[in-house]
Order: sequence, then C-alpha cells, then structure tokens
Amino acid sequence: MIRNIFIEVTKNRRRPFWLGLILIMIVEVFWFYVSMIRTQSLPHKTFILDQNYLLLMLMTVNGFFAPLFISILASRVVAIDFDNDMPSVLRVNNQNHRQLYTAKLCFGSLIVLMYWLIQVMTVKYVSQNMHIVFTGHLFIITMVCLLTGLVGTLVFQMSVSFVVERQVVGILLGLAGSFIAMMTSGMLPQTMMRFIPMLYVSLLNPLTLQAKTIVVNPSILINLFIVFFVGLVVVLFTEWYTNKTLEV
Repeated sequence: MIRNIFIEVTKNRRRPFWLGLILIMIVEVFWFYVSMIRTQSLPHKTFILDQNYLLLMLMTVNGFFAPLFISILASRVVAIDFDNDMPSVLRVNNQNHRQLYTAKLCFGSLIVLMYWLIQVMTVKYVSQNMHIVFTGHLFIITMVCLLTGLVGTLVFQMSVSFVVERQVVGILLGLAGSFIAMMTSGMLPQTMMRFIPMLYVSLLNPLTLQAKTIVVNPSILINLFIVFFVGLVVVLFTEWYTNKTLEV
C-alpha cells in the first residue's frame, strides 16, 4: 500500500491543479481571519468574541470552501488515470482497480490531513492574536469534527470521481456544496444535511445558533455516527463496484 501511495505522489506532484488548491486554502484562511478582525472591530457586537464564536466561525468558513477544495482534489487525482487509459496504467503499476481506489483515498487523506493541520495552526494563531483562551475540551472536539467532516466528504467525492468517468460531475457537486453552504451560512436543517455528503463539514459543526446564542449542538454525536456510517458504506460499495465491474 505504501508503494502505491508513493506512485500516486509521483504521478501528481507536478500537476497544475495544486496551485488552485493552494489558492482556495489561502482565500479560506484570509476569509476566516478577516471575518474575525471585522467582528473584533465592531463597536456593538452581536456575539461575545470568545472560543465559541471563534470555533463556530472556523467550521462555518470551512463549510464554504472545503467541498470545492476536496472535489477538485478528488477529481484531479482520479482524472490522470482516466485521461491516460486506466487499464494500461494499472497493468504497468501491477495494480487492480480496488488497490488503485484505496491508494488514491489514502493519498487524498494525506492532503486533507495537511489542510486540517493548517486550520489548526490558523485557529491557534488567531486565538493568540485576539487573546481568546480555550477552556474545556471544545477545541479538541471541534478539530475532531472538522477532520471527520473533511474525510467523510473526501470519501464521497473520491468515490464519485472514481465511479463516474466524467470528472466534471464531481467538481460540480463540490461547487454546489460550497454554494449551498455559503448561501445558508451552513445553517440548513441538520436532517437535510445528513443526506448531502458535500455538506458534512457544516453538519459536524459542534456549535449552533439558537436565538442569537451560540450553544453546543445536541445532535453532534448522532451526526458523527451518520457521517462515519455513510463513509463506511460508500467505501464498501465503491470497492465492491470497482472489483465487480472495472476489473482488468
């Protein structure tokens, strides 16, 4: 498996789509930072500038940009094999489709992990700059929820990109997810978001608004279970599908 992941690194290390992903990440970090600065400068604040508001904003902004980031990542990583005759590539690398899917999922997870680490460093920097102190376990819970949402979205998008040959479909799904999250500020009813994997980052926000008050989401454990269950089902289905219909 490690060898297969290194093959993915070699195939993708000099491709131009990385610039687009870096740009999305820069815009996301800048958006989050400016939003916090703007809130801090308001003379009459609607919310207290504390850890709850900081973490709520982190998850909300990530809900805007993560679906597009992950859809581009998944589609571009998979597209190189479709564009260059996948069966031939598999024979050269001594792989089958199931191994290829697993390798791409692991490679994508490494990129998502780096994205997540940048979010951790960003929120730490902003909290220190604004003298916001984290108490209790809310910071750790939020970071776990963010990582789970990112991986859950990646699993879905990677499976779509792997099963549907037209890579534009996956990108359009990610774009739609980002658009919906931005238009609704990630505040769609949770029962609806549970059926839209592109919105899993927004779904796993451990904080929510109730009458202009930021409170802990009482459904967070249920949402975590749903994302884990859906992700597992999607992985198993994709591996079964690729093994059954795409075997070389």
